[in-house]
Amino acid sequence: MSSIIRRREDLRLLEGTQVRVSARVKELRKHPKRRDLHSFCLVNVFVTPVPLGESIYLSHIFILKRQFKKIGRVPSLNERINFMATVYSYRRLGGKSHDRGLYNTTDYGLLPVSYESQDTE
Repeated sequence: MSSIIRRREDLRLLEGTQVRVSARVKELRKHPKRRDLHSFCLVNVFVTPVPLGESIYLSHIFILKRQFKKIGRVPSLNERINFMATVYSYRRLGGKSHDRGLYNTTDYGLLPVSYESQDTE
């Protein structure tokens, strides 16, 4: 790891590729009306392209709880998790994005594919 990049915008370089993710689960944010939109806030996130490449550090990122259910296990709070994911892009739409002037801008996220190991640290 020669240098660490610190912006989610830099995930643009990895769009469509499989990456190894290491992060700590900080909180579960519950949606007031829809259970399918509950999400985990992951902090101290390291995203590394597979097989090897320069890691990208993110202070935090939100991932839907249902995405973890799809790969077989929902993590616990304060657990350090390691999983494989695919980087994808999406358009920001209404809500807080609209209020902040980010409507229709591109953002990047992580779609979990599988757990790397079931070990907890």
